[in-house]
Amino acid sequence: MAEAIYGDAPTIHQLIPSPAAKPHPGRCNMSGNIIHPLPRSRFSPALPPLVAAVTAVIWAGTARIVSGTPGPAPPFVLPVFILVIVTLVVAGAVTPLPLIEGAVPVKRQRQAMLVAIAASVPFVGALVINPERWPGGPAPLIAESVPIFGWFFDGIMSVLPLAADTPTYKLFFSAFAVFGFYLECVLVAAILYVVLRVLADLDPGPRGESRPEEE
Repeated sequence: MAEAIYGDAPTIHQLIPSPAAKPHPGRCNMSGNIIHPLPRSRFSPALPPLVAAVTAVIWAGTARIVSGTPGPAPPFVLPVFILVIVTLVVAGAVTPLPLIEGAVPVKRQRQAMLVAIAASVPFVGALVINPERWPGGPAPLIAESVPIFGWFFDGIMSVLPLAADTPTYKLFFSAFAVFGFYLECVLVAAILYVVLRVLADLDPGPRGESRPEEE
């Protein structure tokens, strides 16, 4: 009698769905394997500019200390400068990377980053090779070392109430110069990534969801 009444009634396990029955957050590639999306931090887009700003401040402080020491520059200056340049170039290549994330394979993204880093080499030369300055001549311009964005920072320096060759002036000058160099690296990488994104959008080939995770 009980079976006749309750035999077709759903059980508690049928009424309450199991956690395993929930849709998987990953995606399946053509082989049927689940691809787990990479975790993304909401602070990641702001991290490269923050690293660049901190690096510029560190270099400005280093240049300020060195400028106050008589004689040749201490031996630690060159390794610090190389580390600063490498950090800024890499940060400049990473900053506009969201332009191509999800549109091209990860392997191609890495290749594009390497190309962007290589394309920043001329700006390194412009930053290092400065024109000779005569004693008592005009104050140096950031545009002489940072050809693209130097005019902008020269405009900022012109409105600041700072006298040339003062410690504070040199501090701001060094920080603006290396940060302008970082912006040049960002611009080069952004142009390259936009071109790559347009080419990827025009690609008539198959577009599977597994393409961005392709190795």
